[in-house]
Amino acid sequence: MSERVQDYALIIGHVWRCTDCRDALLENPEATWVGYKLSEDQRERIRQLTDESFQTMSNLVEVTGLSERELEAAVEHPRARLRHLGSNRGDYFFRTSNDG
Repeated sequence: MSERVQDYALIIGHVWRCTDCRDALLENPEATWVGYKLSEDQRERIRQLTDESFQTMSNLVEVTGLSERELEAAVEHPRARLRHLGSNRGDYFFRTSNDG
């Protein structure tokens, strides 16, 4: 039985893997987090992220306030692995080498 992974962790878990979504989140976080339940503290933490935040998982744990366990669970969560940020519910992407 897996515990529920909060939306904030799912966003962070996804952008750990997906550099396209990471770039979008860093460039325009407000547009990228639409549809996710986030506290004001979580929004502010996302706004403070930089490329350097993603150099190591330890860096990301520190700047996001997530525990290492929470971050690892989010990175491996199916929803974080399959759904790109800014996509609609049920809008899953399976990228091919021809995708931009």
